[in-house]
Amino acid sequence: MQLTLELKKAIENNAFCSIATYLENNEIQNHLMWIDYKDDFLLINTEKGRKKTLNIRNNSSITLVIFEPSAMYSSWEARGKVIEIIEDESANQHIDKLSRRYTSHPYAREDDVSWDEAGIKDRELWVIEVSKLNSMIRPQAKSDPE
Repeated sequence: MQLTLELKKAIENNAFCSIATYLENNEIQNHLMWIDYKDDFLLINTEKGRKKTLNIRNNSSITLVIFEPSAMYSSWEARGKVIEIIEDESANQHIDKLSRRYTSHPYAREDDVSWDEAGIKDRELWVIEVSKLNSMIRPQAKSDPE
């Protein structure tokens, strides 16, 4: 499914998203995450060994709500599946790219500190194929002055 230009722009402007994965007992677990995209795939980067990484291996279904950074009452719901899990050095490089975009410095360290020196756990990158995209773009909610 093609991602909309508005959604891609929101992601480029540091949108946050909430991801929902399934636990073994079919309960839903949610996390607030940074997000990225490549072509028409959504990308989620997470630390290896986290509960959500086990969830996604047991059930690749995922739902994301991506919030428009400049209008938090506007969002997109993306439903799909994790079709690839990248576990090599490129996942670590990707979190640095995301961190620079969101925080203006490498992930969990300063520019002159290496990944190994900082003792950061390795990452994995999920490639998500979207099967359904719901746009919930609304005008910013306004309240009357008191």
